[in-house]
Amino acid sequence: MSPTGGAALKRGTSTAPEPRFRAPPPPARRLDSARQPLYLALARTLMHEIDKGRYAVGSALPTEDALARHHGVSRHTVRQALRELKDEGVVWARAGIGTIVRSRPEAPRFFSGIKTVWDLLQFVEATEMHVVKRREVVADAALAELLHCPAGQAWYEITILRKLPQEKVPLSYLQVYLRPEFVDAVGPEKIFTRPIYSMVEERFGVRIVEVRQEITAANLEAGMARALKAKEGLAAMRITRYYLDRDGAVIEVGVGYYPSGRYTQRSRFQAQSADGAGAGHG
Repeated sequence: MSPTGGAALKRGTSTAPEPRFRAPPPPARRLDSARQPLYLALARTLMHEIDKGRYAVGSALPTEDALARHHGVSRHTVRQALRELKDEGVVWARAGIGTIVRSRPEAPRFFSGIKTVWDLLQFVEATEMHVVKRREVVADAALAELLHCPAGQAWYEITILRKLPQEKVPLSYLQVYLRPEFVDAVGPEKIFTRPIYSMVEERFGVRIVEVRQEITAANLEAGMARALKAKEGLAAMRITRYYLDRDGAVIEVGVGYYPSGRYTQRSRFQAQSADGAGAGHG
């Protein structure tokens, strides 16, 4: 027996430490949910606290109740936020133990599926858009097919390198096509951290109500490859987004090229039976 009355441990053996619960720091600051869903605001806050060492790797996050009280949100919102962290591989959960920090967040090269304009806004705000050049263009046959517009229509083209903060290699090569009547919405800045469509909304009072997205495979042309510090001909994902106003008019088109290995978009689908019940029921 050990001096404390417990069984003595053999030399050279050890036991895994129990995850130590750490209460959230008071007081909570108000979540920045003005431009994103509340659960994403909470997820980003928790990511930041983990990254800064508030919750160490191997430690347990506060309970759902504690997080809900601390941040002034519902338990449902907390669960949604924790699910985002699980999907990113930052935490894991086990019944009877709690939610454990698995690793510190990596640079956000992985993004949850973009299903709404809010999701798109969150993605853009996590990156920086570095303007390479601006010019007026007239759509030839090839560009007209890409933009779904008549040949000969005028557009304002902005070439952008999308980057993650403090990352040297660009995430993507982006060409934004804006109708000339909305060009004044874009200032002379060299770096943007907000979507161009939101600048148009603010400046001209238009409202983007729909974003149509097309995803295709592509290969990097020489100029794109040089800008992206990648090999010419490298496989890439081309994401084209069309921004429409209330009248169905296309206000902006964005064509982004994401080299292989630099971007992954995650989506989650739940199977349902014919009567609407979730998979596994019936």
